[in-house]
Parts: sequence; C-alpha cells; structure tokens
Amino acid sequence: MRELAYHGLLRGLTVGLRRRCEVGAGDRLLVAVSGGADSVALLRALHGLAGRRRWALGLVVGHVQHHLRGEDAEGDAGFVAELADGLGVEFVRRDLDPSGWTGNMEEAAREGRYAALREMALEAGCGLVVTAHHADDQLETLLMRLARGTGVEGLRGIAWRRGLAGTADDGPWLVRPMLGVTRAAVVDYLERLGQGWREDASNGDVSRARARLRAEVVPGLRALNPKVAEHAVGLADRVAEALEGGRDGSGQGA
Repeated sequence: MRELAYHGLLRGLTVGLRRRCEVGAGDRLLVAVSGGADSVALLRALHGLAGRRRWALGLVVGHVQHHLRGEDAEGDAGFVAELADGLGVEFVRRDLDPSGWTGNMEEAAREGRYAALREMALEAGCGLVVTAHHADDQLETLLMRLARGTGVEGLRGIAWRRGLAGTADDGPWLVRPMLGVTRAAVVDYLERLGQGWREDASNGDVSRARARLRAEVVPGLRALNPKVAEHAVGLADRVAEALEGGRDGSGQGA
C-alpha cells in the first residue's frame, strides 16, 4: 500500500534504525516477536524495508515461549510462526522452564527472555536483536521509576541501543528503533495493513503496577498533553546525552 510508505510508524522506525540504533545496510537482525501488536507491527515494517537496496537487511523472527500462560501462550507461538512463514522469514523459538524461578517472576521472565534472545541471535548469526519498545513504554518506564523513587540515572529510561548482556560487549546488540513511535501509530499502522495480532490478557490486569499506571494515570496525562509520550522520549534522550558527556547515550539503560 503506497500510502503507508509515509506512515508515521515507518518514518519513526527509519530514523530510529539509522540515527539512534546504528543499523546499517546488510545487517542481520533477530526480530523479537511475541505476537502482540507492537512486535507484529515492527516485523511487518522491517519486512517492508528489508528488501530495499539501501537497507538489504537479513531478518530472523525469534519467539520466546515462557510457559506461564498455558494454551494462550502456545497460541501466540503458533500465530508468530505462521506470520513468519507467510512473510518468508526464518522462524526460531526457545522454550523457557519457569519451574525453578523464585522471587519476582516478571523479572525472572525478563532475564530468561533476553538470555534466550541472545542465544538465538548468536546461533542465527545476527549481530542485532530488535525489540518493539515504543514511546508509550518509555513514558511508563519513567513514571514507574518516579513513583518508586529514582535518581538522575533512572531518568535515562529505556536505551535505544545497548549490549544485550548489559554492557557494550562483543554482541549481539539490543536495539529499540521504535522508541520514537507511539502506541497509537502502531495500532493505526496494523489496521491500515489489515494485519491482526494477539492480545495478552495479563496486560489489562490492574493488580500489576504497570498495567494500573497505564489504565489510570497515563490517560489523564495524555488528556493534559497528547504528546506526553514523545516528551518522555525527549527527556530520556537528554538525560542520557548529559550522562554520556554528549555521546548518544546508547550504552546503558533498561
């Protein structure tokens, strides 16, 4: 669809890829796809760019099955596998075993997921792992840290680019090229494509702090200023740049 060539999601994504994430022509990317709207939009957009001469990107779809949500989670895995097959993109998968996890399950799942993504990227020969974090995620992250108490370091928020092991190691790198894109743009892009996605019911569970903040706090902030998410991204960027002494601030962060 030619009209989507100028969609805000694609504009934001291409800026993020080039200027913030240092993705270049010929790079091979492991695209982390859960089946939710954000990662499906990321995959569809990257797939549209990948074949262009100026990009020539190699894509591999990586899916992590956490085995925390029963049949729903396996349905997500099947959906992602079918989507990748329909696009002609290689699909790889890792299954986690949560039976030995203790303490904060969300944090354990996050650590297990990133470890699995790193493993898949290394095996697939991908120097970059791409996730679908966007501007609304940055806003929520900053608000969560403010609510819990944070110093200046916490206000750098989610990094555009960092070493997947938490440091600038020999790779692969973790990049978030959609940080400048809003959730509204994600949904609009998918609806215009006619592309479906999977919904994770736990995202609406307001007993979880982030979900409650998303449901009860963010709408009020957006009513005060519809661009509050974009402003959160700008704040995090400025803090990161200050902490990095004028560099791009891509080193450390969530």
